[in-house]
Amino acid sequence: MRTPIRHDDVLQLPVDAPPASGTAEKVTSYVVGHSESGHHHVLDSDPGFARIGSASGTIYVDLDAPTRLWHQKDHERHCELQVPAGAWRVVRKTEFSVQATADHDRVRYVRDWRSSGISRWR
Repeated sequence: MRTPIRHDDVLQLPVDAPPASGTAEKVTSYVVGHSESGHHHVLDSDPGFARIGSASGTIYVDLDAPTRLWHQKDHERHCELQVPAGAWRVVRKTEFSVQATADHDRVRYVRDWRSSGISRWR
């Protein structure tokens, strides 16, 4: 039984099969997690594997053999993992901050209030 695999900001979720529709290409290396500093998370396999993009934009990989998942970095590298053969959905971490959303709304409210011409609370 395959279980989800986390590699820092990247999560690989096992699926029964990749989507039937979408774009597919055969690759031997694929960056599953991008880094602004160039320290990407990479799947590598000599026999190659399928990278599938669904119509909704979700990325899947269909691995014919266990595949190396490694961190493209010289130091403080995350441990290298072997991802078992099979189909996987690639989930990349995205940041969400409730505080940032709340502050943005508060700033807009204050700006709107100031531009309304109201000089004080009543």
